[in-house]
Amino acid sequence: MFKDFDQMTVHSRVWVYQSDRLMTAKEENMVAYALKSTLEQWNAHGEDLLGSVKVQDGRFVIIAVDESHKLPRGCSIDSSVSWLKKLGEEMSIDFFDRSLAYLSGNEIKTIPPFELKKAVEHGLLKPDMVIYNSNAVQTIAQLHTSWKIPAAKSPFLARYFKAEAA
Repeated sequence: MFKDFDQMTVHSRVWVYQSDRLMTAKEENMVAYALKSTLEQWNAHGEDLLGSVKVQDGRFVIIAVDESHKLPRGCSIDSSVSWLKKLGEEMSIDFFDRSLAYLSGNEIKTIPPFELKKAVEHGLLKPDMVIYNSNAVQTIAQLHTSWKIPAAKSPFLARYFKAEAA
């Protein structure tokens, strides 16, 4: 079953998928439409799940499930991963980009994980820059409070900024 994202409870579980490039408005609509149709039939062991999808900032696909309605299981979670893989292949988009996304002005940019220390050392990534902390987000409530944070507040990045200050 599908429910509008804004009507999902704040306790709903989320998965954030990051695309490797900015999507066009047409691509965003295609993703939202395709996943909405798929979520209408999403189930766990034959019981309907209550899910939603949101495309955010042209780079992120967020799938939510209201676990108070019915808990997703391994197979149902795996199926959501499969949807994104298939959709990505059809659209030439990698929805499993693990680079660090950050805001530079109004533009979302990314840095590969193995280049983060160097990005801090060269001043490309500054402590007050907003990063998308997707790994720390498990619920819609956390999406509102912990997803977009200053780089220095990221437990993973803080060590690089401390090394710079020393």
